[in-house]
Amino acid sequence: MRRWQASRFGEPGEVLELVDVAMPEPEDGEALVRVLVAGVALPDLMMVRGQYPMAPSPPVSPGQEVVGVVERAGAGFPHPVGTRVVGNSRADIAVGGLAEYTRVPGWSATTVPEGLTVEQAVGFPGSFDVAHIGLHHRAHLRAGESVLVLGGAGRTGSAAIQVAKAMGAHVIATARTEAKARFCRDQGADEVVDLSRSSAAATVAAATGGRGVDVVYDTVGGQAYADATGLLTRSGGRVLLVGYASGSAARPDGNDLIMRDYSVMGVISAFRDDDERRRTASALATMLAAGDITPPVTAVHPFDDVPRAIAQRGGDATGQTVITVTTSDTPAA
Repeated sequence: MRRWQASRFGEPGEVLELVDVAMPEPEDGEALVRVLVAGVALPDLMMVRGQYPMAPSPPVSPGQEVVGVVERAGAGFPHPVGTRVVGNSRADIAVGGLAEYTRVPGWSATTVPEGLTVEQAVGFPGSFDVAHIGLHHRAHLRAGESVLVLGGAGRTGSAAIQVAKAMGAHVIATARTEAKARFCRDQGADEVVDLSRSSAAATVAAATGGRGVDVVYDTVGGQAYADATGLLTRSGGRVLLVGYASGSAARPDGNDLIMRDYSVMGVISAFRDDDERRRTASALATMLAAGDITPPVTAVHPFDDVPRAIAQRGGDATGQTVITVTTSDTPAA
């Protein structure tokens, strides 16, 4: 079978190779999945460059999210052979999803949500599930509160805009180009600001009646995190750390947390319990049925175009990028 992988760190076009490898063998609790589509996101670019903590040494095989068909199920895998599932690959051990087949752990595997295409579904758990887990389960967002989404044009940021709006929040997003600002507004953002401009604080103050924002949803980290904490409400603000697209993780200041009475929480879907997962799945299904959320697929690439697709996530990419691995549910002869 064929898989994209890199034997050394570097830029995608220089180090990624399409190689023939042995068919992966699922362990207990996993399945061998024939990949239909795979998602491409900023962590894949970071992985290839050697900047991603879950893949600290080469070889690396990117593509953390897939939709595929269960070909062989290990003991305890929750879905039978033949089921279409959306789930994580084992990119952490260089068995990534940008391949004809991959291993999918049972904890991550769900059936494709009703009403979504496979292209929309592939990034849904890693963006919309995470947004709901953060905003609902962690930040306890209430209708009428304000949310500042850092990096609103990205895949996870755009999901947060949509979920926050569906929950009744006033949403302010950050973007650094007019094209990305338009994209954020298309996702439902009420205002868009550029934190690097001196007018940002005044814009946020005007949008929140001078209170500041209640919740910051941070996909960027670095200086954007530091700038955003200054825009929080005077007491009871919540910051959700989701990623660090800037390349630098957020660095919370303990003294600032105490003196300004806000909290900082990390958000990752892998560590949620079954009850939270069920409640999130139910809430998102309701939002989908009502038309309140729609995953924005902005680019679809063929399997041979993986290096270029990954490289583009470091530029002006917006929304969800998808790789078509195969167009049929039937295995090749």
